[in-house]
Amino acid sequence: MQYSDNSIIAQLGVPDMRIPIQYALTYPARVPGVVPELDFTTLKLLTFDVADEETFRCLAACKKAIKKGGLGPCAANGANEEAVKLFLEDKIGFLDIGRLVEAVVDSDSFGGDYTLADVYECDKMARAFVRAHL
Repeated sequence: MQYSDNSIIAQLGVPDMRIPIQYALTYPARVPGVVPELDFTTLKLLTFDVADEETFRCLAACKKAIKKGGLGPCAANGANEEAVKLFLEDKIGFLDIGRLVEAVVDSDSFGGDYTLADVYECDKMARAFVRAHL
């Protein structure tokens, strides 16, 4: 996040999906985790580059889903999980993952209020969409 004075506060940690998953399950609390601490003495360099959203279509699709709001990110996540599963089963190519996630995000506006039941339904819809559009 960049503030009006142009300063930036960054959250850094070891690259491990258990961290955001744990935080999602325990929000707003921060509880001790199972991943190792980030050791700044071994971290010598941070580099940043512009992401190639043409190549990494999932990134562009997820940004679009966030802008759409509502259940857009849920749909993108469900589509991604189903597409990755199909890729690991050798049923689709690697580049098909991004194409399918993008197609799900483009298929609906996903806006408005929603319930937990709507989240589950959206996830099921996104996974079914991916399977139907192989």
